[in-house]
Amino acid sequence: MSLTPRTFPLEPTLPYNQALRKRLQTGDILLCSGSGVFSDLIQQATDSPWSHVALIVRLDAIDRILLFESVETFGVRTVPLSRYLTDYEQGRPYPGGLAVVRHRTFARVSSAHQIQRMLQFAVDHFGNAYNRQEIVRIAARILGNSLQAPLSQGKDASLKAFICSEYVAACFEQAGVALAASDRGYVTPADFADPRLMDLIGVLQAPT
Repeated sequence: MSLTPRTFPLEPTLPYNQALRKRLQTGDILLCSGSGVFSDLIQQATDSPWSHVALIVRLDAIDRILLFESVETFGVRTVPLSRYLTDYEQGRPYPGGLAVVRHRTFARVSSAHQIQRMLQFAVDHFGNAYNRQEIVRIAARILGNSLQAPLSQGKDASLKAFICSEYVAACFEQAGVALAASDRGYVTPADFADPRLMDLIGVLQAPT
């Protein structure tokens, strides 16, 4: 099944095992289709099943596959990718579907120096937490967009609060890969499911 912003792929399914871990690269993307209240808001506003996006980072020195992400409950953080499949919250896996995609030109256009700069930028924003007012502001902006309200264009990378897709897009910019804002005025999770830019690696299954 091909990647699309409008539907969640059903195949190929990939068990999260050593073989898959060896395939993952820094710069790959985890795309999520969640079932929570905030996820539902994003899905409705973007007419898409996609509600969250995280940057995959491979650290061979410590044998870990990490996610760099911005979530409404914690802000910018890092967690092992395996946590999404086994213990996302209180011993339960992520409540929704998970897929891995890869930008077609990331490996070709991003030099080692640019990737280092991307990771430095990503880490420098760890701990930048949203407060309740920020969550409401972001939610109102997304909801307003779904009602065709005017929006500011883009997100200044110097700002310290991001929704998930803005954080990953800002990281990509540091690596020399620009993701153009949609007609909504900013990058959404659905924009990472654009088949013109991304290839579907597969749908993740929990390890057995």
